[in-house]
Amino acid sequence: MSKKKANGEGSISERADGRFMGRYTISGKRYAVYSDSYDEARKKLNEKLSEISKGEFIEPNKETVAKWMRDWLEVYALPTVKQSTYVSYEGYVRLHINPALGDIKLSALTIEQIQRFFNQQGADSKKKAKLTPKTLRNIYNMFHAALDQATVNRKIARNPILGVKLPKIPKKEMRVLTLEEQIKLHSAVLDSEELHTYGIIFAMNTGIRLGELLGLQWKDVNTQKHTIKIRRTLGRLQKIDEKGYLIKKAKGIQTTEIVIQSPKSTFSQREIPLFSELWEGLMAYKRKQNILKDAFSDDYDDQDFIFCTPLGRYNDPKAYESLFKRRVKAAGIEKSNFHALRHTFATRALEAGMDIKVLSTILGHSSVSITLDLYGHVLADHKRVSMEKMSSFYVGFSTTDDTNKKDAKKMDEAV
Repeated sequence: MSKKKANGEGSISERADGRFMGRYTISGKRYAVYSDSYDEARKKLNEKLSEISKGEFIEPNKETVAKWMRDWLEVYALPTVKQSTYVSYEGYVRLHINPALGDIKLSALTIEQIQRFFNQQGADSKKKAKLTPKTLRNIYNMFHAALDQATVNRKIARNPILGVKLPKIPKKEMRVLTLEEQIKLHSAVLDSEELHTYGIIFAMNTGIRLGELLGLQWKDVNTQKHTIKIRRTLGRLQKIDEKGYLIKKAKGIQTTEIVIQSPKSTFSQREIPLFSELWEGLMAYKRKQNILKDAFSDDYDDQDFIFCTPLGRYNDPKAYESLFKRRVKAAGIEKSNFHALRHTFATRALEAGMDIKVLSTILGHSSVSITLDLYGHVLADHKRVSMEKMSSFYVGFSTTDDTNKKDAKKMDEAV
């Protein structure tokens, strides 16, 4: 039977199973909330009535997180983000969000459920890092945007991800070539019979990413200023259909494609000055490439890419990564991936005294804080060296009165 009115509206009654039901009506439709106690049922009912009075009421629906994320990917993400970003989003949803949260009703999704999700994604059963901090942050940003859109669409009253904190995960130690390894790799590249291998040396001395290296064209080279401009990136991505679904594997169906697009941010579009030796090396490379072009004549498909195949076409990133690994093996150094060249460049630059702001710009970071977060340890290693430079400004101190008087006189004279 009905026990009490809440705020003069709605009613609470006890069900046959002992649970309590709070009922309320809006626009002629009746809804209910349930709880094991009367007080909790009243609290839930009052919250709904408050939402109604404030115009914040969201009509209950059975749409799941999985259903909304699929709709969000197709309707909002696919038309607005780059293909590389969309492929990442699709993977985050399919491989991480949906398996853990997909069956939950969107309107019932809580902060605690999302927090537990990120905690679990950040560590496996052995408490070792499962996803990198960067990947967790990317998933968080994407999920935040999707839930923000859900609030705009009046599917949920508020974004439940607000207040969620990303778990702290130890950063994976980055691979940086030692100076000796760098010299060995340099020699191994020069010993290669494949001309475009020179791109490894070029990347090691500019810090550009693999996709940026392979996307470079000769029109990006300024022969007056001896600079290169990063205007595009080249990568192999999964193909998607018009609704945002990945193309499935089938006989005769290509599931990936080469995609040339602008860099990931406006900061990544940058101009990099080349030091004299590197410029001369690039020009020597160009002369050899022209000889190769003449040799292949009509078979040469000139697409203007700098680090192209022997026949002038763009290089596949996976093929170039394999080329890099072969040169690493030939150099007899520890295994590495191509991205280690970027870390190596940044480390050598800081060791040489390059200003952190200048380095941040060359690397294409959106802020100096990102550069410091990645490479601040290099600066820490050189604190003592920097402090030693302060010795030239130091006026000595002695326990003898005569010496102290002389030091005081020096200071007076300096003032």
